[in-house]
Amino acid sequence: MTKKNNWMVGEAYKPSKERRAELRETMKVWDFHDEFAWSNNKPWWLRPLQVLGAIAIVTGLVVLTKLFLDAAYYSTLIVLSL
Repeated sequence: MTKKNNWMVGEAYKPSKERRAELRETMKVWDFHDEFAWSNNKPWWLRPLQVLGAIAIVTGLVVLTKLFLDAAYYSTLIVLSL
């Protein structure tokens, strides 16, 4: 038997994608009962809170932009009046 480098034989030992998915499911040694899986159900009140949060962020950005532009405008008027 001749000895081959790892890079020469590495591809031969890699399982197919289907086999890898099967191995992932059968060889779960750290989470047997899917305790740490992401849940797909969210409470009903989360969506309205997300909408209100988005509206608050947009309103806040608009107000801050308006304040900044007003301050820049009036400071320019003050500087030009000197």
